[in-house]
Amino acid sequence: MIKIKNIIKEHKIVLSEAFASGKLRALSNKWRGLDGDFFSYGSKLGIEWDKITDKEIKTNTKPVKKGIEIAYVDKDVTVPGKGRETRYSRLYDFGIDKFTAITVLKDGKPLWYTKSWKPLTNVMTATGKKIEKTRYGSARSNVPDVTAGSRSYSKDKQFGANIYGYQSLSAIMSIPGIKFHHINLDADQPYMGAGIKRQMRQAAQFGAAKFTTNDEFRRINQQYFDDLLKQRLNDPKKLAAKVKQAAAFCQSIIDAAIGGKKATGKVKSFIDKYQSNRVAKTSESEAYQLTAEVGRQLSRLYEYYGYYLGAIQKEKEDKIKYGTTDFSRSDVEGYAKDVQNYYNTIIQMKFR
Repeated sequence: MIKIKNIIKEHKIVLSEAFASGKLRALSNKWRGLDGDFFSYGSKLGIEWDKITDKEIKTNTKPVKKGIEIAYVDKDVTVPGKGRETRYSRLYDFGIDKFTAITVLKDGKPLWYTKSWKPLTNVMTATGKKIEKTRYGSARSNVPDVTAGSRSYSKDKQFGANIYGYQSLSAIMSIPGIKFHHINLDADQPYMGAGIKRQMRQAAQFGAAKFTTNDEFRRINQQYFDDLLKQRLNDPKKLAAKVKQAAAFCQSIIDAAIGGKKATGKVKSFIDKYQSNRVAKTSESEAYQLTAEVGRQLSRLYEYYGYYLGAIQKEKEDKIKYGTTDFSRSDVEGYAKDVQNYYNTIIQMKFR
């Protein structure tokens, strides 16, 4: 008799330490058939896997044919082999260990999926990585992109124990001990923040980079400031100090809005006032709208501070080339004024 886990083990990489749900951990531990591909797809649907609990996952003996349903066995079972995989099927019975995921349904239909890869860019800031390029310029760092739906030429495998011939709903129902963990995808579920976050992340852009956590914002913030300081040639200290102060203040807002840190003083008053004037569905979406605006204003401050530093460099070059700074002095003064205006907008919390 062949053990399914011995076959799955060759293909699956499982991460389960972030789950709040013991039901999910049971199906992702010890090569039980669900891996990062499924959980990546679930995140695209809006599921925040670290927030969903056992209480919110309903277990049924029959599929309700709505939302996501993970079909699994709740005991050790033996089933006859079948399907096209002659190496493992037809000649043998299969032993399926308890808590092995057989497949995943969406709205009552088994999901078929494909995984492609897309380049890791500076916009994808969760890891802090940048694209590494070869001498020929091609990207070397990639991240998975999972797409699932009805069976097609490209979508040719299922989540879970795909290769054993138990791929249709009728075949799945014939397995002894089959159960279904049901995950409701309604937007009002407490764990369905990922969809809202995904929408808000489109707006939560910081210059050319997007951020999803306060730590990511801090890293991008520091990177931008450091890059600008590298350009500094004759930077007036007071203006540099104001830029640094504004950056730190924006970080304190981000920390309170999406970083879980307690807001105090004028930051708390501002966030409370901001949220009271919003009509968004959840406080999470409100938080990301706020962080989007904070990131936008700080990005503009950095942008004009960069122009300012460039104008200073141009002023020095003009002094050497023409013996005068008449051509560039107005740019230096104009950009300094712009920087001051954006600084005031941030410090006075005049966000839209």
